[in-house]
Amino acid sequence: MAMARRTVLAGAALLASPAIAQDTSLRIVVPFGPGSGTDNTMRVFAEAFRIATGRTAMVDDKPGGGTTIGSLEVSRARPDGNTVLYTTGGHTTNAVLMRKLPYDPIEGFTPITLLTRSQGFGLMVSGESRFKTMDQYLAAARAEPGKITYGSSGIGNTTHVVGELFCRSAKVQLIHVPYKSTPINDALAGTIDSFFVSPSLIMQYLQAGKLRMLGISSARRMPQLPDAPTFGEYGIEADIPGWSGFWGPPRLPPALVDQLYKSILKAAHEKSFETFTRDNGAEIVGLPPAEFAAYVASEIERYRKELPPLGIQID
Repeated sequence: MAMARRTVLAGAALLASPAIAQDTSLRIVVPFGPGSGTDNTMRVFAEAFRIATGRTAMVDDKPGGGTTIGSLEVSRARPDGNTVLYTTGGHTTNAVLMRKLPYDPIEGFTPITLLTRSQGFGLMVSGESRFKTMDQYLAAARAEPGKITYGSSGIGNTTHVVGELFCRSAKVQLIHVPYKSTPINDALAGTIDSFFVSPSLIMQYLQAGKLRMLGISSARRMPQLPDAPTFGEYGIEADIPGWSGFWGPPRLPPALVDQLYKSILKAAHEKSFETFTRDNGAEIVGLPPAEFAAYVASEIERYRKELPPLGIQID
């Protein structure tokens, strides 16, 4: 009996002591498709994570459902520190705009860190587009109401919200074309006229001349693209914070949250990821878990007041 009791107690102690298995890879679920800016960012981060921590990171793309498919998978995952979600601020807009969200956006996850913040959302067109400047784009939109298209990464995604804010403030009527993942390929092909996205996610296309940024929602022009004016220069107010972060499954033990936060921060400051982030016009933030949780809650509360007037609803 004494031996059996000691065995049970030892097993209980083992279960009560959360630790990340060092020989187990970290699964990073990205709710966007392969080739998207978010996916590309995580590919670079995964290698930085391996270098910085000695632990393998595997990027697992789960697009669809306006990012809810991948997010739901993490919300249902075991809280063992081996599965995390990497997504954008769309997590907070979905919380307000989706009528049937399949998870609780706050209680259904454990915030780990707000990893990066970009300078805003840019209005993008193909490098071959007839629109060379914001003036040309706005003139055409006003002369041809309901004819110019813009793509987004799904109904209610931040790229859609920025588009609707732009339309309302600029007093133009654009046609919204939602995508399951990213509209980049169709924009490159000229299938759609334009789209809104954080420049940090597509800098390689901008630098190669395959895409052109007509303007940006931030308060100041981007140093990397100084010729692109701010929306504010045209009296247009359409700014939504562009950021990305990590969440774990619900009920992730504090010790594991702390381990993951420290490991992610260490990888974020590995030289290759720092350079990638800076070159793409973003900055590493590394907000601690408690502060990130408070920020997410405040953003959701703010959007509950600001987004309903746009008339965006997701069934």
